[in-house]
Formats: sequence, C-alpha cells, structure tokens
Amino acid sequence: MPLDPYDYVRIQAQLDFQCRRCGMCCQVADPIDIYPKDIRRLASYFNISAEEAVEEYTIPHPTEPDLRAFKESMPCRFYDDALKGCKIYRARPMVCRCSPFLSPGQIGLQGIEIYEDCPASADDLKRIERDLERLLNPDARTRKRLEKALSKMMQLE
Repeated sequence: MPLDPYDYVRIQAQLDFQCRRCGMCCQVADPIDIYPKDIRRLASYFNISAEEAVEEYTIPHPTEPDLRAFKESMPCRFYDDALKGCKIYRARPMVCRCSPFLSPGQIGLQGIEIYEDCPASADDLKRIERDLERLLNPDARTRKRLEKALSKMMQLE
C-alpha cells in the first residue's frame, strides 16, 4: 500500500506520542473495531478458540459488515482505571495499538486528525505543526524506518 506524505507524519507522530494513560480513549470509543487478527490475538491471549473469542468478547460491527466490535466499549471492559492501563495490553486490538494518530481509517487521508478527547494528542499537534515541513518530506532511509514501524504497529509482518 503506497503511503502519502501525511501518512509519514502520522507514523512519526504515533512513534513520538506520549500517552498519559488517562483512559479517555478507552471510555469514549464506540465501537471498538475488532479485525480478524485481533480475534486471533485475543484467542491466543485467553487460551481459547477463535470462535470462543468471537462469542465471548465481540458483537457484529454496527456499520462495517466485515468487522466485529467489542461487546462492551463505553468504557472498554479491559481498561483498569486503578492500574491506569489495559488489562490485555499485549492482546489489545489494532485500533488501540494505532491510536490516536494511525487508526486504520486515517491512512491515505490528507492532513492529520486529532482526537479532541485525548489530552496528549493536543500536545503532539503543536510539535507536528512546528515540524510539518520536515515531517512531510522524509528522506528514503527515514521513510523505510517509518514504514517498518507502521508494519510493526499494525502487526502486518
């Protein structure tokens, strides 16, 4: 999939992102998209079959016929407010891995979408605006590094 200049900006912004672990994204995201690879990851994490993971943790996605969604997403049943973190961090869905700058729907879009519910993304926006020209024109080595980072975040490898 060819990336556009703003995709490189989003990837770098995601790599630089300093999550405050406030859990806001875990409390307002609805639905939380679940891709097939997420189901396999959940099944492995809980040591159950993919079918059991679908039955226990997901529902049909309300708007995307090819996706599933978490059953409980407002707030997400896996966010632990006392721990300030995700109880299934290693098995968290791709949309959580890529939030706030690389949610799957953003790849290929012109510009950067900032999630207003995320206090840390507003701080990142200031840095992005300051460094935008440099971020839009990465050299070949930087592009390759960013593409590899994107692949790892989305677990496409």
